Amino acid sequence: MRPARSLLVVVATILAFSVLAPTVSATPHQDFHLDKTCASDVLCTLLDSNFKPFRPGTHVTYVTDWPNGLTYPTIKVRHGSTTGICDWNHPHGSVFAKCTFSQGTGVLTGFHLVVDVTVTGDPGDPASIWHWDGRYWFGPQHGHR
Repeated sequence: MRPARSLLVVVATILAFSVLAPTVSATPHQDFHLDKTCASDVLCTLLDSNFKPFRPGTHVTYVTDWPNGLTYPTIKVRHGSTTGICDWNHPHGSVFAKCTFSQGTGVLTGFHLVVDVTVTGDPGDPASIWHWDGRYWFGPQHGHR
């Protein structure tokens, strides 16, 4: 009878830990939209976003690698940040760039975002409004570079 009780304790313990263990599956993909203005090639300010942590007034800062047509945007929010890569090698059509974020910290841990970048107005005019449209989700962290 003792081995059966020991087995029951082991099974109960495994079940308890499986319920408490964090899930590694990704959340469902959600539509994403963001509008921003850019004072320069290295600093933009969010006007609006449907993703709650990205509030109006939040800054997007960029490190540029123009010879290769790449920029590395970072968005810092309260209790977290995320950095991605934007590929500006899209010379045709209305999409100027495609940006991908696949890592984050704090409240943005596991954050993934894939967007197309378009603009309303002249891309060289600081009054122009830049738009990011795509999908976001939360899932396991992966390096993106």
